[in-house]
Amino acid sequence: MLTALKVTMIVLGVVEILFGLGFTFFMNEMGKTLGFEPGPDYLLYIGALLGLTLITISAFIISAARNPIQHIGWVRFAIWWCIAGVVAGLYAVTKNYVDFSQAGMGIIWDGVVAVALLIFYPWRKTSNP
Repeated sequence: MLTALKVTMIVLGVVEILFGLGFTFFMNEMGKTLGFEPGPDYLLYIGALLGLTLITISAFIISAARNPIQHIGWVRFAIWWCIAGVVAGLYAVTKNYVDFSQAGMGIIWDGVVAVALLIFYPWRKTSNP
């Protein structure tokens, strides 16, 4: 199970780094792919901030995957980060900020990864809080 946790964390990190690079350097193209119209230039700045944040966080998650027991805080962070992505995506859809065709991929991705991390979480090895 620990190997599956490591692999899940690495896959999460790599996919999020790819998204981060996309948001940082190809924001308009990413927006078009997700069904958004080009917006004002300040959205490029916000996209770059989002992208660099994804890259930074993901690098730490990949690093923590080498020894998840020692870095259990990062495992917990990854779980909560994915859950927050699901909640934020569902909130945006219910408020009609976006539709499911725009946010659905992110909602599903974060949900699947959160479930996988919870399944592979080393519950017995980390029973002490």
